[in-house]
Parts: sequence; C-alpha cells; structure tokens
Amino acid sequence: MFQIAIPSFGRSKILQLQTLATLEHFGINKNLITIFVVAEQLQEYKTIGDDYKFVVGEKGIVEQRKFIENYYPAGTWVVSLDDDVKEIDLDCFESLEQFIIHAFQECIDRGSYIWGVYPVFNPFFRKTKEPLTTCLNFIVGGFYGFINRPNEPDLQQFDNHRDDIEKTIRYFIKDGIVLRFNKIGYKTKYYAAGGLGKLSERIDKIKLGSQLLETHFGSYGKILIRKNGIWEFKLYKLKAKSKETFEIKILPILSKSEFEPLFQKLEKITISSINANNRRGFPKHRAATFGTIRKRFTGVVGLSKYSIKYPEIYNEMLRIGKLICPFEFTSIYLNKNVTCPKHRDDKNVGDSLLISFGDYTGGNIVINETIYDANCCPIVFNGGELEHYNTDDLQGTKYSLVFFKSSFN
Repeated sequence: MFQIAIPSFGRSKILQLQTLATLEHFGINKNLITIFVVAEQLQEYKTIGDDYKFVVGEKGIVEQRKFIENYYPAGTWVVSLDDDVKEIDLDCFESLEQFIIHAFQECIDRGSYIWGVYPVFNPFFRKTKEPLTTCLNFIVGGFYGFINRPNEPDLQQFDNHRDDIEKTIRYFIKDGIVLRFNKIGYKTKYYAAGGLGKLSERIDKIKLGSQLLETHFGSYGKILIRKNGIWEFKLYKLKAKSKETFEIKILPILSKSEFEPLFQKLEKITISSINANNRRGFPKHRAATFGTIRKRFTGVVGLSKYSIKYPEIYNEMLRIGKLICPFEFTSIYLNKNVTCPKHRDDKNVGDSLLISFGDYTGGNIVINETIYDANCCPIVFNGGELEHYNTDDLQGTKYSLVFFKSSFN
C-alpha cells in the first residue's frame, strides 16, 4: 500500500480545512498519512488530532522534500501532497485510492519511478489532453507519486526553488520516462502566504533557480519570462526513451591508415567557420555537413554544397561509412578541433556513429557521463536522446565524423 506525505509549515489550519478534509472526503485511511513539520511547530500541529502521524523534518520545502525521501524505505510508494489541496478531480476513477494504485501500477509496467497530474485544475485545459503521457512533461510538486529510491546520486538535487522541475528532469534522465495523468487535476493556490511564501518573497529565488536549471540542464528546456515577471524553465517535450535508446556500442578499432587519405585531403581545404551564435553554447569551430541536407532558405532536400564541391572527400567518407556503419545513413557531419558542450542532436533519427581521427590526444567524448575514446574507434549511440560532450583537453589536429539519418528523410 502507498503512503501519503504532506510537508507543511505554518499552516496547520489550512492543512486541516483543505488537504486533510479532501483526503477524508475520499475515505483515505488516516494511518496512511504522515505530516512533516518543523520542531518549533510540532505542538501546534498536534492539535489537529491524535489520529495523524507527525514527523519533525527540515525547514524549507526543498529540504523537507529531501528529508521525506530519506525517511521512507527504498521501494515505498510515496504520494506527496501540498497542505492546501482543496479539491481533486479524478475524471473516470471511482476513488482516490483506486487512482493512486493505478498510477503506481502504470509506473511498474512502464519502467517509471514517478507520476504526476496536470498542473492546472481548469477542466477546459485538460479535456483535450491525452489521458497519459510518458514524455518529458512537468511533474508538479503539489500532487505527485514516486517509488522511493533514497540516496541515489543521480537524483540528488541542488538547493533550488525550482525543485519540482529539477526532480522531473533528473527522473527523466535516469529512467527515460515520467508519467503524467493529464485528465486528473487538483485545486491549490500557488505562492500563497505561509508554506512556500508569497510570490514577492520568492521571485528572486525562482529566477536563480531557473538560471541554475538552464546552466545544468539546458538541453532539456529553456527559460521563459512571464508577463508578471516570473522566470520559468519550460521543459522540452522529449519523447520517452526505450531501453534501446540507452545502448552504446563500441565497434572494433580501425587502423589509422584507413583515415590517412581522407586526413590528407581535408588538410588541403578550408572548412567553414561556425560561429558560437549559430549553436548555443558551442565555441567557434570548423564544421561541414556532407550527404543529404535540407537547404536553409528553399527547404529543398538534396546534396550539400560540400558534397558537390569536394566529391573526392565525400566519396572517401562514404567508403569509411560503408566499412564501419551498421545502419543506413543519409548524412555525415564533419568537424575539426571542436570541443562541444553538453548537448543532444535533436535533428538526428535513431542511432548515430561517431569516429575521430588525426594527430591528437584528449578531446574524448563523454556520453551519459561516461568517457569514451573515439580515436579510430567507432561508437554507436542515440545522439538525439543521450546527452554528450567533449573533455576540454584536446591537443593536436582532430577530425570527427558523425554518420546519421536526418529527420527529414
């Protein structure tokens, strides 16, 4: 059976009149409910009644949620509720207990460790939504459930006042999926007095939290500023990842002599300089695409200008690709001496193959925080799904080829 955790600060009356009244309305057994408070308010909260369990945790919603995760044993089904939930719309479910059990069972069946509900109560916004999504959708902190995994390094969060967004991202990175039930809604008042604090008191912390997310998780969303001045980190709706998505294949190393003809030809030409502004976060570097591209201004799909201008180089790339690539590719991305930041190749479909060559050391590829040496060694992975970057220790001349299938093919 699940456990219900309610973090609360300075709002014992609101908790009693709203969340606890809502749970009582749905017939939830009080033995399943634990209220997490701070030491100096324990006696005040105990006036609610002896039927509830009270636990002294940490001050601050971020710290209290971390405390809750460490409080329950691994594997516990935990439902976290804010203390001011006035109403829950269950759509087609007969009871709250039925919905919660169903939500956790879906997690088990689909390999997810977290589920949430639609963050806006208004039924108008929910009626056209898919009942259940598995993509990177925001799991709002006011009402969600998780299968507890305490002390997981990948899930340890910053001291961040956008903690529910960060939690969503971290679970998605680790599991490749988060579940959201979009027909289910709940009514609460964000930024109310007490608890989380008034909006005016939190606006700077929300801004800093959004900036922190952009710094560490920039490939999973972007900053938006609302008309009321609130900074938000809006998540990209990335597709759930299958188990195959995470597979990284290291193919047999090739002899350096296989790349010598191509290396000599590339050293005789000048590749276009790509400015950092063209791709956010990338330093200036030299790169070009061979094979099929979609032309920027006309939208016409055809061979790239480099394929036409340097057919001998293109043919040499094709020879190498046919020698090592285990899948059909349409395009080849060439770069020289690039040290790329964390990113995903959003326009690539399925697996990509990376291989590097030249007279160099360092500049290794890091995929899912694991370092790989691609020097004459083909590496196959899903670059559109797995975040990757280079180590910042490149010395010498390094060329890299990425064989992939474009999204427009």
